[in-house]
Amino acid sequence: MIGWNEDIKKELGACGENVKIGYNVIFTNPKKVFLGDNVRIDPFTLITSGLKTGNYIQICSHSILGGSYNTIYMEDWTTIGYHCQLFTSTEDYSGNYGPVNEYWFKNKRYSGDIIFKMHSGLASNVMVFPNIIFPDGCKIGANSAVYKQINFEPWSIYVGNPAKLIKYRNKDKIIELIHDKENYNERI
Repeated sequence: MIGWNEDIKKELGACGENVKIGYNVIFTNPKKVFLGDNVRIDPFTLITSGLKTGNYIQICSHSILGGSYNTIYMEDWTTIGYHCQLFTSTEDYSGNYGPVNEYWFKNKRYSGDIIFKMHSGLASNVMVFPNIIFPDGCKIGANSAVYKQINFEPWSIYVGNPAKLIKYRNKDKIIELIHDKENYNERI
């Protein structure tokens, strides 16, 4: 189907105003999803973790927000780019704890929330593991991996595997643009 799925909103834990959820978005536990206002989740997104958003959020298509044990928190003005993979739970595949994953065997699991502070987000094809906090204004560049918490600086850009600081963002200009209503699209 083309367009936005209005019916799924009734299944969510909470849903704000002007929320757009594409057809082919899959929520395995919709009652653990709480969306603010002006949120867009594009088609072909899989959400198995908890999700709590603020306002003005976009989650682009073909992204996976996985791990049923914890939550991904997205404060206002945050984004997840195309084909990102965020895991609030992962397992030890060394063979020391289980021959396969936790579904079939008591494997060792690493779990934790992923938190996006205001104005932070991911470019395309970024992988993020549990227990990560992105500070205000922090962006992670395309094709990067964040598998452990580092001292991310606010209003900065990190790229690579492992992600490394490459430059700072123009905080004043970003805040100015947010407060200038002429920059908003008509749909907001």
